[in-house]
Amino acid sequence: MRPDVVIIGAGIAGLSSAVWLAEAGLKVSVFEASDVPGGRARSWVDPVMADSVDIGPHILINKYANMCALLERLGTADQVLWQTEELLVVFDRGRSIRFKVGGLPAPLHYLRNLPRILPSVPLRHLLSNTRLAWNTLRSSAPELMRLDDRSGREHLERCGVSDFFIDWFWASAAIAMLAVPVERCSAASLMRLLGQALGHNDIAFGMPKVGLSDLYAWPAIDFIRRHGGDVQFGCAVDGLLRGQGRITGVRLNDGAEVEAPAVVLAVQPTAIAALLPETHALAQTARRFQPSPYISCYLWFDRPITTTRFWARPWCPERFNTDFYNLSNIRPATRSAALIASNIIWSQRVEHLSDAAIIEATRREIAEFAPQAQRAVLLSASVHRIPMAIAAAFPGTETARPRTAVEPGLWLAGDWVDSGLPYCMESATRSGALAAEAVLAACGVHRALALPPPKPGGLGRWLRSGGPGEDF
Repeated sequence: MRPDVVIIGAGIAGLSSAVWLAEAGLKVSVFEASDVPGGRARSWVDPVMADSVDIGPHILINKYANMCALLERLGTADQVLWQTEELLVVFDRGRSIRFKVGGLPAPLHYLRNLPRILPSVPLRHLLSNTRLAWNTLRSSAPELMRLDDRSGREHLERCGVSDFFIDWFWASAAIAMLAVPVERCSAASLMRLLGQALGHNDIAFGMPKVGLSDLYAWPAIDFIRRHGGDVQFGCAVDGLLRGQGRITGVRLNDGAEVEAPAVVLAVQPTAIAALLPETHALAQTARRFQPSPYISCYLWFDRPITTTRFWARPWCPERFNTDFYNLSNIRPATRSAALIASNIIWSQRVEHLSDAAIIEATRREIAEFAPQAQRAVLLSASVHRIPMAIAAAFPGTETARPRTAVEPGLWLAGDWVDSGLPYCMESATRSGALAAEAVLAACGVHRALALPPPKPGGLGRWLRSGGPGEDF
């Protein structure tokens, strides 16, 4: 039957859009080129250890309003373990620094961490961030976007931040949140993150207690099918149909044509060129977005090695991993005494190494934090090489992010779309809801589906200059 909407891609953005459109009563057909759903946030069963493993461990934030709303709708919100007792543990030069939030209005809530930080960072280097924080708290979103023409390091140096603190903190923040070195990331992207961090004293990290596909992808597919929609795998789209000045459907790779009055393009930017003419404005925009690759490692041990669920290390190009997850303390169904997952972000520097070399280096870095790992027996290990974590947040890309509406009959969804958020799962989820809103509006149905980006509070709310689009 002819669908009301065709959605290309069964990742977070595509499935988010499909869920809201199916619930609104539209007949949705989702076409996914691969054999499994989830895109860049998917999971599968490890063939050796039979545990559910993700393409790479992902973390959620309690400010992900759209992602949390989607999980509530799918009935899986209780499958996220929220780390509320502390924000995170940073392992730096043999010392564990445990960061906590709360207790004072934002941004003063970070003061409680001073006794923990000062042994590693002299006070003068912390104070070198004063002008940066003041300027960011006073800036509206449009003002921050004007920083998109410079790198993060360039902006930090202009604001007087010391080289020591840039290398100790900001280099790690850029890699962890933007997957790009601070020398190459957009200052606009980095400062938007700072504005959010300074504006909330209740941030918490959440870790899925099940594989990502079981958290949202398969439940979303079940939801779509129960509402009369369809999701097909191994079904690539290789072109769009046009007629009477608008998009009228899609052409599948087997030559079949599927007509539909609305098409949502929910694929990563590197896949756009195959679907649009080379001269199309969106195809030209998509070429500006380059992938940031990463490598994820999963190591199974024969004994417990730490009670900590999640820890990170300051960024250093000579080291491998940046963040580690003790899944045995997060997912009760793991089949070994300890399952540790980790991420090597901006992984070009180690891409030439064999899996065995990466596993050995990862085990060594785990043992630096948890020495028991060196004495434990390694039961199994796997290495996942992912060409694209997110789009690289280079200078100029923040203001180049495309809008939801492309042309009549065609809408766009994905974490790289202009969602008002950094590249992340929440951006993908919100973009899917924005696309669903736009499709419904074209049908004459006006419904608010996308929840707004979080609005920083505390002292920053009073300091910002305000005006249209003041949210970060």
